[in-house]
This record gives sequence, C-alpha cells and structure tokens, in this order.
Amino acid sequence: MGTQQEIWKAVADSNGIYYISSHGRVKSYKYGKERILKPALGGRFGNQYLFVILLIKSERKTKKIHRLVAQEFIENLSNKPQVNHIDGNKLNNNMSNLEWVTARENIKHAWDTGLNESRRLSQSKPVVDIVTNKQYNSLKLACEDIDEPYVRHQVRNFIKSKRQRFFYL
Repeated sequence: MGTQQEIWKAVADSNGIYYISSHGRVKSYKYGKERILKPALGGRFGNQYLFVILLIKSERKTKKIHRLVAQEFIENLSNKPQVNHIDGNKLNNNMSNLEWVTARENIKHAWDTGLNESRRLSQSKPVVDIVTNKQYNSLKLACEDIDEPYVRHQVRNFIKSKRQRFFYL
C-alpha cells in the first residue's frame, strides 16, 4: 500500500456506520464497535472484483470496493460512469490506482495495455504445488487437479498469504 497515508471517509447514505479508506479497506462501526470488514471476491463472466455487503437503511447492499473508493476520493467532474483499475489489477483498490472513465475509455485501456491478452497469459504461467511438489502448466489446471476454486488460490498468491499453496515458476 506504499507510504501514502490512509484516509477514511464515511460511505454515502450509511449514517456514519461504514467508512471506506483511500487504500480500499472498509470499516464498520455497527453495534458501537470498530471492525475492518473482510471483502469477498466475485462477479460475473470472470470479472472478479472485491466487494462487501453493507446494511444500509435496513437493506442489504452489495458494494464493489473500487466504486466506493472512487465515489469518496476521486472527483468525477465529467460524470463518467465506470471506474478503471489503472494497473489492470482488480484487487488493487488503492485510490492512486483508480480513475473515472467512459465505457469506451475502459475498453481502449484494456486493449492498449494488453490486459485482455495478459489475463490469458497469467492463467497459463507454470506453477508448483508446495504440498506435493508437482508442477502444473497453470494455476487453473492445478486447482482443477486438487478440486479447489481457482479464485481462492489466485487471491492467496496475490496477497502472499501464509496459506499460499502454489508458487509461479
């Protein structure tokens, strides 16, 4: 997260119960206790974004973290509808990595930076399973072999989790 100081702002319409940080963390003051919420990873069509479920006005709301950060920390003078991850990493929700864009600008960014192609390539990098010492041509194939969700291990590798089982060669 770098040396940038973490700043917290109240999430709109949450009556001061939920706060979002400039680093992409979400805090709750529900029941009078401060608690950092653990985000989940999900989305349709392979678009995996971090999100949280907030209780706002007695209604459960699913909120993508990158949009919360952009709404609170990034000016949108041109009223652009989408938020782009500048480095292409959808798990990096730091405000310095986000920008408001049009749909056309978002697509152009993906093509100009090779994100569409790099996504396929990252799924085909060889990995080694440190439990069995077996090598696989990709993380996806390794996960299929051990019958565990690909996304779980993708996140563990990204955050360098203690429970990381696969390492890229």
